[in-house]
Amino acid sequence: MNQPACELDDFHFTRLAVRWYPPKESGILETEYGFDYQVGRHKTEKNRYRLAFIVTAKSSTPEPVGYLLDSEIVGFFHFPEGTEQKKMDFLIRVNGCSILYGILRGQIASITGNFPNKKLLLPSLMMKEVVDGVELRKALEKKPKQRLVKSTAAKKGKN
Repeated sequence: MNQPACELDDFHFTRLAVRWYPPKESGILETEYGFDYQVGRHKTEKNRYRLAFIVTAKSSTPEPVGYLLDSEIVGFFHFPEGTEQKKMDFLIRVNGCSILYGILRGQIASITGNFPNKKLLLPSLMMKEVVDGVELRKALEKKPKQRLVKSTAAKKGKN
């Protein structure tokens, strides 16, 4: 049997807030989802990682309607010795986020199954697209903002 490429050792929630707001009128509710993550690497054991995966959800209306979700799940992963750095950097993001999202998805469905409305079932995702979007956003945030510099020429006068 092959050894897994990315192994989850443990996980826990650092934040999990779910709130339900009853709709004031009937209609279709659109939910906006937000995703982010932070990756940390062990200082001495270079094949061990910590991954925090953040998922938020809220209605697209000015007043909250339906579910409001704010969550962070943290996983601790390891890779087999000798795994290439480039491969680990890719897998911790795509596979690690997929693993943690699957856990979060089940927990949210279980918890919200006891709420007044139907349970919140987080959408199925193509995690590579989520990761690409997060990486693009982070790259744009790092890009220095161009500032307009006002230049004034000093006038030399003769006394």
